[in-house]
Amino acid sequence: MDPNPIPDEVRRFILMNGLTVPDLEALLVLRERGAAGLPATGLASRLYISPDHARTLLAKLDKLELVALADEPGFRFSPRTDALRAIVEAVLSCYERHLVPVSQLIHSAERRSSETQSAQAFADAFRIRKET
Repeated sequence: MDPNPIPDEVRRFILMNGLTVPDLEALLVLRERGAAGLPATGLASRLYISPDHARTLLAKLDKLELVALADEPGFRFSPRTDALRAIVEAVLSCYERHLVPVSQLIHSAERRSSETQSAQAFADAFRIRKET
C-alpha cells in the first residue's frame, strides 16, 4: 500500500480550506443528491449533527463556493468553477478510497492548530507589556 495515498493537491486543498470530516461528509451527501436541494435540517439528520451545526457547516461550504442555494429549499453541491469542481471531486474520491488517512490528516491539522494556539497563549503570558 502507498505510504502516502493522499495526493499533494488534495492535501493542500483540505488543509488550506480547513475542511473537516463533517464538511466532507456533507459534500458527499449533497453530491449524491445532484440538483435536488437539501435543507440544513435534512443534512443534520443525515450526518447526525444538530441543525445549528448543519447551518454553520453549509455557510462555510457556501463561503468556499462549494455549494449553492437550490431551486427548492436548501443547498446543492455546486462548486463555482470547473477547476474547483475537479479538485473537490479529487478530494471526495480520495476521502472515499482512503478514509482513515484523510481523517488522520484532518485531525492532525486540528491538533496542531490547537497546540499552536495553546503555545501562543503560554508565550503571551510572559510578554512584557509597556504600561501607558
